[in-house]
Amino acid sequence: MFSLSSDDFKLDTTQFSISENPFKNYNGKTIGNIELIKLKALGPRMDKPDEKPKSFIQKTGNTVNFNTRERVILNNLLFSSGDIVDPLIIADNERILRELPYIKDARIYLKPREDNPEIVDVEIITKDVLALSFDIEARDFDSGVLRVNHKNIFGSGHEIDNRFSVDQSSDQRYSYQIRYRVPNIKRSFISFEANYANTVNQDFSSIKLQREFISPKIKFAGGIEFTNQRLRFTELSNIISDEEYDFQTINQRYDFQDFWLARAFPLNLKDPIRNERTRLIVSGRISNIKFTLRPEVDTELNQPFHNRTLAIGSVGISQRRYFKDQLIFGYGRTEDIPYGYQIELLGGYEWAEFGHRYFLGGKAGRGGYLGNLGYLLGGFSLESFLKNKIFEQGVFKADFRFFSSLIDLNRWKFRQFINVNYTYGIDRFSNEYIDIRDGNGIRGLKSNTLRGTQRFLINIETVSFTPFEAADFKLAVFGFYDLGMVNNGSKSIFSEKAQSGMGVGFRIRNDNLTFKAIEIRLAYYPDAPVGLPMTDLSLSGNSGFNFSDFLITKPSPSLFK
Repeated sequence: MFSLSSDDFKLDTTQFSISENPFKNYNGKTIGNIELIKLKALGPRMDKPDEKPKSFIQKTGNTVNFNTRERVILNNLLFSSGDIVDPLIIADNERILRELPYIKDARIYLKPREDNPEIVDVEIITKDVLALSFDIEARDFDSGVLRVNHKNIFGSGHEIDNRFSVDQSSDQRYSYQIRYRVPNIKRSFISFEANYANTVNQDFSSIKLQREFISPKIKFAGGIEFTNQRLRFTELSNIISDEEYDFQTINQRYDFQDFWLARAFPLNLKDPIRNERTRLIVSGRISNIKFTLRPEVDTELNQPFHNRTLAIGSVGISQRRYFKDQLIFGYGRTEDIPYGYQIELLGGYEWAEFGHRYFLGGKAGRGGYLGNLGYLLGGFSLESFLKNKIFEQGVFKADFRFFSSLIDLNRWKFRQFINVNYTYGIDRFSNEYIDIRDGNGIRGLKSNTLRGTQRFLINIETVSFTPFEAADFKLAVFGFYDLGMVNNGSKSIFSEKAQSGMGVGFRIRNDNLTFKAIEIRLAYYPDAPVGLPMTDLSLSGNSGFNFSDFLITKPSPSLFK
């Protein structure tokens, strides 16, 4: 008979650690030589760097994959030989390397010299991923999509994403989209991105330069963007009944320009670590959109298609530190989990063709581990435009996200995830809605009627990272329960009938590849709206989820979705 003892079932709190702890003993010492050890994508592991690829697939994969060039790794360092060791900067740099799309994992080790312990040599170990990925979607016999993506062209760190479409029944049989990105220009941490698309529903071109506060060491952030886009899309215009809807086709073309700049200032706090991790950030932004093709517009008609210029600024305080953990959204790689807080106040003014208005807003968030229980992140935001002393197009949001500490059960490892969200739209325009369908609330639920301006969601998921593994592909199984309510905001959301979905599934992932996790999910909807099936079986890619890291970036009104 199967039985469990306290030794079989326990919390694993040894996985996570404060990121800067391994480097504290070397604080103030001088950095000597910097040595790079670059591991190929398939075969070697971070804990066994000398392990050789064994199978034909591993050897072939490494042969066709371009290993990251040494200068690319050096280009992403925040320190140089001769600098003084700062544990927080070294920890930041580990995280920055791990966040690169072509790097699976990275570790930094400091080694004092035997003849002079005041000098420490730096050893950096990085492990690549297989940077080439592709995806084929066959819709029927005469249409389909081929997507080819490379995260590390010739080992340069540059990215290219190509998407080829064929649709013999369309007015435009062949379509093409491309995105090219350079993540770090000349060690400036300025990224460059160019996009182009030519499809039956879209002509799109854009260029963007951007720099974020990837570390508190960065003093300036900002960005420039120029976009020209033509879109044709169909949207729901009216619900006649549970089974009958009106749709309208909208054509639009616009030019968009965006400029923003931010400056970070230290606060001179007494605690040295908090002082280095905390910044006062002041930012400003000007954006302009002008339509050359659009539906009919008027003061109260099709407001999203009004020509407008927005000037917006913010002032805020951000404190960021990180834990290192595993088996949260990845399948064994080191993950950087932020803890700290963010407070931000926003204000601005919009010049529009049918009247001008002010913008006011505020955001706050805090997150961290709750002892041995797990990690909790909470955030609130309240913002609105103000026109003729009346608030409009505003939104209030409250978000709470939790995951438990890792639970060991006879080689099976479990985590519990809980997400809670409440969103309330303040005098939104007539064509602005939020919903609880698949992607926005209840997984797999496909409904055009469950929409409004007020929404409450709970998503609960239990994940088991199983011991099953084949050719570096790892298996996780999960069960979930989603509950959502939505209405037009005229009454309490809790007086609304709740919709729910529950089910099971599994995900297969190889962290050595850039492919999304393969997810197969079976769901059941006990109160599905009339005309919708009560079950759903889906096969899709799952890219996981990253927590907000309390980063204050380009000031902007929140999206209502």
